Amino acid sequence: MIPTADTDASTDRDPAAVHSACSQRFAQEMAEHERRSNRLSTLRLLTFLAAIALVAAGIGAKDPLQWGGGLIVLVGFVAAVIAHARVIGAREGARRRRDIHERHLARLSGKWLDFDSRGDTLLPSSHPYAWDVDLIGRGSLFQRIDVTHTLHGEHTLAGWLGGASEPEAIRARQRAVAELADMVELRQELEAAALAAAEDHKLDGRTFKEFASLPSFFEQRGWLTPAIFALPPLTALAYLLGQLGAVPAASWALPLAVQLWLVMTSGRPTRRAFDLAAARQGVVEAFERMLIVVEQASFESEPLKNIQARLVVGGTAPSAHMARLKAWASAAELRQQFLFYIFVNPLVLWDLHVLRGLEGWNREVGKHTADWFAALGELEALCSLATLAHGDRDAHMPEIVASDRPLEAEGLAHPLLPADGRVANDLSLGGPGSAVIITGSNMAGKSTMLRAVGLNAALALAGGPVCARRMAVPHVRLRASMRVQDSLQEGASYFHAELTKLRSVVDGAEDAPPVLFLLDELLRGTNARARHLGARAVLTHMLERGACGVVATHDVALSELEQERPRQVRNLHFTDVVEEGEMRFDYRLREGVVRTSNALRLLAMAGIDVPADDALQDPGSTSLEGGSGRKPVTNPESA
Repeated sequence: MIPTADTDASTDRDPAAVHSACSQRFAQEMAEHERRSNRLSTLRLLTFLAAIALVAAGIGAKDPLQWGGGLIVLVGFVAAVIAHARVIGAREGARRRRDIHERHLARLSGKWLDFDSRGDTLLPSSHPYAWDVDLIGRGSLFQRIDVTHTLHGEHTLAGWLGGASEPEAIRARQRAVAELADMVELRQELEAAALAAAEDHKLDGRTFKEFASLPSFFEQRGWLTPAIFALPPLTALAYLLGQLGAVPAASWALPLAVQLWLVMTSGRPTRRAFDLAAARQGVVEAFERMLIVVEQASFESEPLKNIQARLVVGGTAPSAHMARLKAWASAAELRQQFLFYIFVNPLVLWDLHVLRGLEGWNREVGKHTADWFAALGELEALCSLATLAHGDRDAHMPEIVASDRPLEAEGLAHPLLPADGRVANDLSLGGPGSAVIITGSNMAGKSTMLRAVGLNAALALAGGPVCARRMAVPHVRLRASMRVQDSLQEGASYFHAELTKLRSVVDGAEDAPPVLFLLDELLRGTNARARHLGARAVLTHMLERGACGVVATHDVALSELEQERPRQVRNLHFTDVVEEGEMRFDYRLREGVVRTSNALRLLAMAGIDVPADDALQDPGSTSLEGGSGRKPVTNPESA
C-alpha cells in the first residue's frame, strides 16, 4: 500500500508546507529505524557470541543440552539478521522518501541548479527552440521539473516539451496532470520505487528487449520439454530398481548420460539467458515496485485509466508477471552455489527447467513489456508536469485553442525565476500573420520575456501548466533564434551560425500548423544597416506566410513596421530609470517604442569614460515612455 503522510496533499495548501511536513515525517521514521537498527545490531552480536559459546561448551562437555541450546540461540541470531535487514531496508526507504521531498523543497526555493538531470543529450543541438529558451541544459525547465527515473520517462518528457502534440492529446494530458497534481503520495511512491534500484542513473527498460527477443531453445526442439520432465525420474527409478535387483545395476547410467549430454549441449543458450536475467534482476524488482504503485492507484481521468489498462496482460496484473520473472531469475542464481550446483544440475536438469520457465515468460509476456515501459514513461512524464502544477503557485492550466486564434496571456511570468522575484506581464498576439516588436534598454527584460513566452508555450503544447493567471495557446509550431554560437572547429563565423539558426525558423513557415517565432536581436553578426534590412526581410517573410511571434531588438527603426502594417505589427517596450544615480528596472511591458538607451550609462558605471550623447534621448522627453503619453500594457504583479 502507498504510505501516506500526516498532511493534506491538496494543492489548496502551501506546497512548501506539504513537502516540509512529509520530509519531517520521513526524517523521524529514519531516526526510529536507526534506533531499532542499533538495538538489533547489538542483539545480533550477543546472540552470535552466545550461540558459539554454548555450542563450544556443549561439545567440550559432551552435553547435548548445551550445544542444542546453542543451536536454538543460533536460530535466534538468524532471525535477528533477517529482522535487521528489514529495518535497514525500511530506513533506506524512509531516506529515499525524505530526499524526494527535499528535492521538491529545493525546486520551490530555486535551489535546483545542481540537480543531475538536465536533459542535455535528449534533444539535438540543432533543435529549433530547446536551447534558445532554456528548455534543456543547466538552469533549464527540464532540470527543474524532471522527476523521471527511467530512460523511457525522460525521453517522453523531453519529446513532449520538444514538439507540439495534437490538441486532443494535449487536453487529455492536461486532465491527467491536474489529477496527479493532488496525488503527492502516489508521485512520491513512484519515485521511491525506482530509486530503490538506481539512485545515480535512470532505469533502462529498453534492455528487456534484448532478453525478450532471445531465440527460443525449446520451440526449436519440441521433444525437449517431455524429455526434461521424464529423464530425471527415469534415472532415479532405474537406480532404485537396480539396487533392488530388478534390472541391471548400471541401468541408471544410460538416462543419466542423456541428461549430461543435454546439459552440455544447452550450456551456451542457458548461460546467455541467465546472464541477461541476472543483470536485470535489480531492474526487475524496481519495475515490479513501480507497477504495484500504478496497480493500487485509483484514477479518475481516462488517460490515467488507460495507462493502467495497458499494463494488464491476459487479465493478470503486471506485478504478478514481474514477480514470476523475478522468481525464475532467482532460480537461475543456483549456479552461484557451485558445489551444490554441479550435482543438482545434471541430476534434475535444473538449468533447462529454468530456461523453459524464462522462455515461457517471454512467450506470454515479453512482447508486452515494451508497452509497459512506454506507459510507465508516460506516467513519469505526466508526474513531472504535475510537479510544476502542484509546486508553483502561479501555475494554471492554459486553454488550447485553434491555430487561427491569437495567443493571449494575462500575468505571464518566467517559470524558472523564483516565485517571489517574478514580474508578470500581459501579452497578446493577433493570430497568424501578426507580430509584437519589443524594444528596450539593456537588461530591461526583453530576452527574459521571449523565453517566458517560449517556455510557457512549450509547457502548454506538452499538456502541462503555464505560469500565468490565464493563457490561451493556439496549436502552433514553436521556433526560436535567440542563442547562437560560432564554431572555430567547423570554421563557422557567428554570422554563418546565425543564418543556419534562422533557416530552421523560416523553412516551412507556410506549412500547418502556423509557426510561433521568437527572435532576439536578429543578425548581430553584421553591420547596422545590413542588420536592419535583414531583420525587416525576415519579419516580413514570416508575416506573409501566416506565422506569428515576438521580436526583441535594439533597432528602433524596425518598429516603423507598425505604421506600415498596423493590423499585423504592434510595438511594445521595456525601459529603465535612473534614481539617485542608480539604474533601476521594473520589468514592465509598455506600449510603444523605447525612447532611451542605457548602453553608455552602463559603460560609465563600469568605470569607462564616455562622451555625452544627447541624441540618445528624444529632445524634450523625460518620461519612461519617451513622451508617448501611453500607459503601460499592464500593471504587473510580482509573482
